[in-house]
Amino acid sequence: MSWEDPSEEIRGLEPTLVEIRRDIHKHPELGFEELRTQRLVKGWLSQLGYEPRESAKTGLIADLRPELQGRAPTIALRADLDCLPMPEHTDLPWRSVHDGRAHKCGHDGHTAILLGTAAILARYREQIAGNVRLLFQPAEEGVDGGGAKVMIAEGALDGVSEVYGLHNWPGYPSGQLRVIAGPTMAQVHTFEITVRGRGGHGSQPQDCRDPIVAGAALVGALQTVVSRGLGAAGGAVLSVCSFESGTTSNVIPEFARMTGTIRSYSAAVTERVLSRAREICKGVGMTHGVEVDLALEASYPVLVNHPECVAAVQRVSQQVGLAASSEGLPMAGGEDFAYFAAEVPAAYFFLGAGREGEDTPGCHHPDFDFEDELIPIGMQMFLGLVRERLPAVGA
Repeated sequence: MSWEDPSEEIRGLEPTLVEIRRDIHKHPELGFEELRTQRLVKGWLSQLGYEPRESAKTGLIADLRPELQGRAPTIALRADLDCLPMPEHTDLPWRSVHDGRAHKCGHDGHTAILLGTAAILARYREQIAGNVRLLFQPAEEGVDGGGAKVMIAEGALDGVSEVYGLHNWPGYPSGQLRVIAGPTMAQVHTFEITVRGRGGHGSQPQDCRDPIVAGAALVGALQTVVSRGLGAAGGAVLSVCSFESGTTSNVIPEFARMTGTIRSYSAAVTERVLSRAREICKGVGMTHGVEVDLALEASYPVLVNHPECVAAVQRVSQQVGLAASSEGLPMAGGEDFAYFAAEVPAAYFFLGAGREGEDTPGCHHPDFDFEDELIPIGMQMFLGLVRERLPAVGA
């Protein structure tokens, strides 16, 4: 057993980490409510000799060698803690015990990976010529802007030179890793559109200003923002994801309400999309004689990977036997790791979880469950990055 090849120790930890992962899965907690998970993580780290400190209410920060801060580099490794506000449809023994709350994105597995990484690092603490900061982050899933912003404001990246994060991804085959330099995940805006018309009897539309007809025209027109507003270059997605109006079959309602999302990979494209959306809302309102109010809310920024950090991920993936490529990236999902990556050089990468010959349920699907086989793989990647970026003493 050695720091250069801790594979035997990883195998020894794996059964315990799987048990912990399934326990976290069984007791999911929403963003900024992860108190049970926080206690579990804090207890594990404290037993290993770390001195974890609370951050962002329900998150934790722990330094491997705090005495080296300012005298040697510090790199950070991040895992997310929260679950999703959605049901679980599996009949697994470790299925969620809470209705309407479930770990359907794999954050339970990400936490287990970083806990295992922390255990191996602690055993070889004196051989590592730098500090490793472990970031257990709450509220990744879009709660009040995300937990990353809060952690950064509280000093989570003070003295950190690089930060790394990972995510399981059933859409990529098992045994493969995906990473790309530059834009990796999208900037996210959410929108709400309210169409206010004049209601009345369904038999007398001439006396009304129908918000449903206007809203339907608006849904169609908004699809031209990308298809006719950006040309062949593309680079954005605009989706109307809900439409509510009316209560019965013979009444034209007073209003319609729509919500949706806009995703893009650059500030210029984002501004073009938002500008066209505003113009279309104004035009449809005038055409149909209704009031159209568009409310936009900016969420996560573009997640941008640093080329040097990506190169490190690629080298380590080769060492641990993972086939690395950039296929399928960037993706239009949003991720609040983007806030970390905006502060210091970073790399965010994906571990394939798709089972060969099967239609593996994807993240945010009610049948999803984290693939426990990724725990040792994720540990190998994180530990390899520490070896790559913080060589052993005397190396």
